[in-house]
Amino acid sequence: MKRVDFHMHTTHSDGSYTPVELMRYCQAKGLACVSVTDHDTMSSFEACDAEAKQLGIELIAGVEISAQFEPGTLHILGFFLDRHHPKLQAVFGEIQKARRERNPQIIQKLNALGIEMTMEEVTEEACAKTGLAAGKQIGRPHFAKVMLRKGYVRNMEEAFEKYLGKGQPAYVDKRRVTSEEALQLIREAGGIASVAHPKHMNLAGEELEKEIGQLVDQGLGAIEVYNSCQTREDHVIYKKIAKRFDLVETGGSDFHGANKPDVDLGFLGENIQLGYEMVEALRERIHPR
Repeated sequence: MKRVDFHMHTTHSDGSYTPVELMRYCQAKGLACVSVTDHDTMSSFEACDAEAKQLGIELIAGVEISAQFEPGTLHILGFFLDRHHPKLQAVFGEIQKARRERNPQIIQKLNALGIEMTMEEVTEEACAKTGLAAGKQIGRPHFAKVMLRKGYVRNMEEAFEKYLGKGQPAYVDKRRVTSEEALQLIREAGGIASVAHPKHMNLAGEELEKEIGQLVDQGLGAIEVYNSCQTREDHVIYKKIAKRFDLVETGGSDFHGANKPDVDLGFLGENIQLGYEMVEALRERIHPR
C-alpha cells in the first residue's frame, strides 16, 4: 500500500520540524504521498517540494485555513492548490499581518499576569532553528516554549490550559475568514476543501450534520474522517456524514513534532492506514472524467 498523510505542519507555522526534516521523517515513516498543511501559509512548499523530489515522495500543495466558527473551531484544509494564486497570497498576507499585530497583545496579557517575557524572546525562540525568514510566523507554541524554558509552566499543555488556550486569560483571537470565504478561496485556487478534525467543531448529531450540509452548499468537497484526535466511534460518524453528503474521505495525523509530542507522523487512529485511493478520489472530484 502507498501510504498517505494529508495533515502536517512545519516550522513555517506551529510545527517543530523544518521542511527538510519533515520530508525526511515522512520517508522514514514510509509515506509515499503527503500534503503539508501549515496554518494560513504555503511558504514551506518550495523547500518541502525540493526535498520530497530528492526522496521520491509525492507532495500535494496544501494549507489549513482557520475560519470563524462557534461553539468550537473550524479549520478547513485545502489540497491541490495553486500556491501562486494572487487572491490566495493576498489573503494569507492579511492574516500574517494580523498575527504579527496580535502577538504583542499576548505579551501584554502575560506580563499583566506576572509572567515576565518579551516579544524579542519569543522571536528568538521561533527563529532558533530556521532563521528569521522561516520563523516569521510566530504563534502560541513559541510563547509556550519561552514560558516552559523560564519555569512558568511544567509543560506545553499547561501553558495552553492555563494561559494561551481559547478562553484563557492570555488568549487573543486571530484574524479568521468566514467559512464561505475560505471555501471560495480554495476553489478559486483550483483546489478541493476538506473539514479538518471535525471533532473540534464541538457539534454532534443533527447540529453537526446541519453545519456540514451548509458547508457543502458553500463548496465543501471532503471531510477528514481520520485524524489522530478522533476515535473509532468518531470515524463511524464521519464516514456516515461523508456518505450522506457525497464527500471524499480524507485523513491526516495533524503532526506538529515536539509541539504536539503525543501525535506521531502517519498516525490516523488505531490500526488506520490510508492508501493512494484517497489521492485519486480527490483528483477525480476536482477534475471528473
